[in-house]
Amino acid sequence: MKKKHAAPPPDAAPESTETKDAAESSPRDAEIERLRAREDELLRTVAEYQNINRRRRQDVANALKYAAEPFLRELLPVLDDLERALHAFPSADDPHRTGVALVQDRLNKILEREGLEAIRPHQQPFDPALHDAIAHLPVPDAVPGTVVEVAVPGYRFRDRVLRHAKVVVAADPLEAAGEAKENTTDGPTGNGEDR
Repeated sequence: MKKKHAAPPPDAAPESTETKDAAESSPRDAEIERLRAREDELLRTVAEYQNINRRRRQDVANALKYAAEPFLRELLPVLDDLERALHAFPSADDPHRTGVALVQDRLNKILEREGLEAIRPHQQPFDPALHDAIAHLPVPDAVPGTVVEVAVPGYRFRDRVLRHAKVVVAADPLEAAGEAKENTTDGPTGNGEDR
């Protein structure tokens, strides 16, 4: 004998499909949000890893590009000594001077091929990125703010300045005269009176 399933009582409300969907979708939505957060975290980690690799490659490239920089810094006094030696000879016809000039020329060509460039800004505008002003002098025929003398040449290796050129810069003759007048009127007390 077969039993008949009893029908739900008429006053009992049938379970709605909306309640079932809400109950099932709530864990599903939470899982989707968790997976999206995890995906975002993984994407950020991958991007950070790529940035680290890019920076590492740049650091290695720069290390290779500028590997000779410490050695070249050590050579700068030698270049200065060769230049001073050339100026020390009284005659341009001296065979020793010719020999020093040949050595200097050969060394300069080798260093230029490696990327070393001398900074000799004579008659060029003063540039604080490349030059150190050691004096400002009024020069009648020079444009104020231009380099009138290079005391010590500077050097640049590729795009880095190894040593700034030490230069004398032309000052405005009128400003220099005004400063000189101020310096002569001010005594030790600073008020124009001598003690």
